[in-house]
Amino acid sequence: MSSTAHDRRRKSSIPFSREFLLSKGPMASAAKSHKASSNAHPLTKFSTSLMFGIVNSIRAIPTMYGYAAIVFGHSAFDHHMPALSKLVIFSSAIHQLMFTLMSSLPFAIGQVQNVGIIFLSVMATSICNALEEDDSVTVEAMIATTIVTIGVATVSLGICLVVMGRFKLAALASYLPMPVIGGYLAYTGIFCLFAGFALSTGTVINDLSSMVNALGDGHNILLCLPGFWGGVVLLAISRNIKNPVALSIAIVVMPTVFFLVLAAGSISLEDARKDGWVDPLEKSASITDIVALYDSTLVHWDQIPRQIVTWLGMVFIVAFSSSLDVVAIEIDIGKKLNINHELKTVGWSNIVSGLFGGYTGSYNLEQTIFTCRSQTNSRIVGVCVILAEIAIVVVPASIMSYVPRFFMASTLVFVALDLMLEWLVLSYRKMYLRECAVVWLSFVAINFFALELGIVIGVGIAALNFMVSYVQVPVMKRRPYSPGVAPNFAESVVSLRPRFSAAVPNFGESVGVQPRPSLTARNLAQSTVFSMKHGSVAHIEFTGYLFFGSAVQILDGVQKSVFVHKQKQPGDSDDERGTQRESSFLPVRRSGGYALECLDGTPAPDESVQPTEFVIMDFARVSGMDATAARSAFLILQNYCRIRGINVVFANATSDVRGLLIKNNVAGESSFFATADSALEVWAKQSSPEENEPAQTQRRGYSNEPISLLLHRYLGEPDNSQLLRGADHFFRRMEVPAGHEFYHVAQASDSFYFLARGSVTLLVNEDGSIAPNQPLSQLQTVLPGSMFGEVLFLSQQSRQSAAVTAESCTVFEMSREQFDAMKVEAPALSVNFLDVVVQSILK
Repeated sequence: MSSTAHDRRRKSSIPFSREFLLSKGPMASAAKSHKASSNAHPLTKFSTSLMFGIVNSIRAIPTMYGYAAIVFGHSAFDHHMPALSKLVIFSSAIHQLMFTLMSSLPFAIGQVQNVGIIFLSVMATSICNALEEDDSVTVEAMIATTIVTIGVATVSLGICLVVMGRFKLAALASYLPMPVIGGYLAYTGIFCLFAGFALSTGTVINDLSSMVNALGDGHNILLCLPGFWGGVVLLAISRNIKNPVALSIAIVVMPTVFFLVLAAGSISLEDARKDGWVDPLEKSASITDIVALYDSTLVHWDQIPRQIVTWLGMVFIVAFSSSLDVVAIEIDIGKKLNINHELKTVGWSNIVSGLFGGYTGSYNLEQTIFTCRSQTNSRIVGVCVILAEIAIVVVPASIMSYVPRFFMASTLVFVALDLMLEWLVLSYRKMYLRECAVVWLSFVAINFFALELGIVIGVGIAALNFMVSYVQVPVMKRRPYSPGVAPNFAESVVSLRPRFSAAVPNFGESVGVQPRPSLTARNLAQSTVFSMKHGSVAHIEFTGYLFFGSAVQILDGVQKSVFVHKQKQPGDSDDERGTQRESSFLPVRRSGGYALECLDGTPAPDESVQPTEFVIMDFARVSGMDATAARSAFLILQNYCRIRGINVVFANATSDVRGLLIKNNVAGESSFFATADSALEVWAKQSSPEENEPAQTQRRGYSNEPISLLLHRYLGEPDNSQLLRGADHFFRRMEVPAGHEFYHVAQASDSFYFLARGSVTLLVNEDGSIAPNQPLSQLQTVLPGSMFGEVLFLSQQSRQSAAVTAESCTVFEMSREQFDAMKVEAPALSVNFLDVVVQSILK
């Protein structure tokens, strides 16, 4: 894609593509998916849903055993792991039941998730460490206290999430800096790695020292190798093979290969158990055994208040993670979801899970997207997962006694490697290097201190990083000097008045809506479109340093400034453009009478507002931005606008801001413009009537009329007006090919031009100077019906831009000799003509 404001380094000279301006993002693919699913035969649809339900069960259940090993990593739980593991699986079944019943996504997969279980593990370990100091406290009392505390914490978490969703407070979680979240997720990864090695060896591994001790035994290393390399294989498959079924196949293949090796070596399953490859055969926990764990008489209630700090951290982390999961699902399915509603779904799921003594859960992002892409728009998938997990709980046998340990361990190692690779190694792809350092420092702090203290330290480091970034913002910028000429955007982007500009960052006011039309010179048709349709453009100017503390304000402010139809009426066109009379530049704009609302679903402030078609995010007054603002605000806003068919472009972005937006997939290279006015020119060209007409019609409308007629239309005069009669005598008509240069930078201003047909590119020096023979970058494209070169012609200053035809053009030229002759030979005409020039400058 390219644009009318593309810079000179781009290879393509094609105008900004209409496909980009009218694209609907992933909506088309989502619509096709839904259509394909709806048209399928009921039996086919049922069998497909059943198959993907089984696949999701295969992927979910092994991970639950790993999560149980993480939560109950303390040695006090060793002899009760069968019952505790089934409790985690039962909790996942409850989560899936609630998501199947309440989520707006019929294919949603909700399970116990790694984001919250680390906090639960910290609670469990803290309780056991505190209680084991008292010799009178039994293991049963430790377990009862732990699972009741976890249940209370999960219920309380759910209540908070429901309240946040009810009062639309989901965005509050965005105040947590993304690098700190990254450090926590990397810590989650290393915790999963410890749990994976613990599953492989059957020993307690919950920190670095215990891992070193366990791996001091050569046999334990041998037991860990298959699980580790299995995790590596799963990671390689997930990152290199797009078909998500491949991962499920790989998970099934691992135990299959194990049993084939046993058969080939004539090794019995009992021998494998003796060597540590499979858990010993023991009595499985029954439902009665699980219920017996909840003995309220053994609970030490004084331990619950001690977990409040850990619980607070869990609330913020789970809320933030759940919101990001919903956004990621939105991006993939091309449909805007109600984040607050989905957050309430997560909340109610945790409430019910906690009431049954269960654990924290949320969307399983990967499996939800996997099921969505399967075109299975059915809740049968969730029902299959529920039944499979309930079956594991009810069956009177321990699955761990019949499958290799490394099979379960490999899923945890996969999660561990994926999280650590994403945040400790590849984080540079979505944030600045200093923010990558914050990720590492947060990770180290969480490992060396308590989880809660580590997160607080991480937030403090993020705040310090913000202060350093803020201090480094330049507060003064020297502008080049060139006296005596008022600036005109159509000729130069360089300010001509000598001054110093103090760029003082202000993060107290980060969003400003600019409803005014552009100041750029444009033709009469476009000026009329702007006067009638400027409400269709949201020009939003951001101010100061955009960081994690301003993400909520940005998200709320922009959504309140973009207006969309409440409901699309059947038969309405997505692209209501004006029509144009053949004899006039003036467009006629049809307006729809449908009710409008803000992008966030709140009522529009005024009934007279128009639906937004084009959003310009202007960073002219932005001194810097961090990754949290890019991901928690701009990525979400871009997705919301794309879903609604609203096109978003970015103007005046510094190289750092531009790079950050590209790294986080907020925008592509073609979405950036040097100025807001050049972006508005693109919208003007796409909105103008001539854009929608065939090329032959455009040429018929512009190439044959005399300049006097075109100037009359430019002024809004009737075609038979006598106001500019005789002007044709003073203009020279030119037919020029593509690539023709009218003037270059620093050249004397001896003439100016009126473009009748074609397009002309204006370019300026990349370094902002007005010296000749410097590298150029594109400023804007002049459209038919526009003047160019007139301002510096009248002020008799040297050119500050170059003008080159982008295609064959019809141009009317007035030289200085003819201009002087007009003043002498036709003074009245000269005065009237100056009115035209003044209007050109002011538009």
